[in-house]
Amino acid sequence: MTDYSKLTPEAKEALIMKAKKCGYATETLYGNCIQSTLHGIYKAFPDFGVTEGMLKGCFGLAGGCGCSLEGTCGALLGAAWIISMSEGRPVNDLAGDYDACHAMVREVMEKFKAEYGSVLCSDVLTHNMGGAYDWKTEEGDQLYMEHFGTHHCATAVEFCTEIVARMITDGTLKPLKLK
Repeated sequence: MTDYSKLTPEAKEALIMKAKKCGYATETLYGNCIQSTLHGIYKAFPDFGVTEGMLKGCFGLAGGCGCSLEGTCGALLGAAWIISMSEGRPVNDLAGDYDACHAMVREVMEKFKAEYGSVLCSDVLTHNMGGAYDWKTEEGDQLYMEHFGTHHCATAVEFCTEIVARMITDGTLKPLKLK
């Protein structure tokens, strides 16, 4: 297991950039904000613990849950997922105190709200593009593409991926086996 906090500053920055670029590219090429955020961490930090099963399992949470645009931005959910992998409550300690995990997630949420004005998918889209264009309809998808929607969603992925990648490289979040 790699202790990413012990790497040189240059090596840390290279991994952060790799995670951001991979998340951005995955979102622009294939879509799915939560999966793109997790994929960036999966590629840059291969022993952190993100699995292919997690990448598949998170798919339905994208776009405000089920691409409904009504729930939390999937990129932010991806960041919360990564934090929870390191700091969340394990099933063998359900009575334990893991409030620090919630505090970390809330801290990331506040950064996200400061950047995008809200944590809700539709609000983030409106903030970034002037409207929440429903890509499940032909008209909405056309408007989403005309307003460079994949780029705008990818910037939210990049933003969230960078935050958790920095938490990994500064030692705040540790790979599962190092805990």
